[in-house]
Amino acid sequence: MDRNWINSLCISDEHERGVEEFIQFSQRNAINNGHDGANIKCPFVNCLNGRILDVKIMREHLLCDGFLRSYKTWKWHGELLNLPRASVTEEYVGSTMDDAVHDDVDDDRLNDMTRDVGA
Repeated sequence: MDRNWINSLCISDEHERGVEEFIQFSQRNAINNGHDGANIKCPFVNCLNGRILDVKIMREHLLCDGFLRSYKTWKWHGELLNLPRASVTEEYVGSTMDDAVHDDVDDDRLNDMTRDVGA
């Protein structure tokens, strides 16, 4: 999804279309997550996603005063982050999971760490 509109002038058609696209995206994700979609975190430069506002007020903020330019991944509005996934590559051959857990007990330094915290 192109987000170049975030850097455009607030009075441009491109910016207005982008704001409407953002609002639709936010409302859709709010409803999918069990919220009403009428009150959403506002990514206006002064609200910084910290204020939950009625969509009408948020739209006014974004159209008149601008969108937070650094907010490119809309994580506060339901967009998933593109993080690399960890995979398990080591297999325990001829062992049960219980055996594997008990084999690692000698390497467990939990007692040492607990003592360090209390010091």
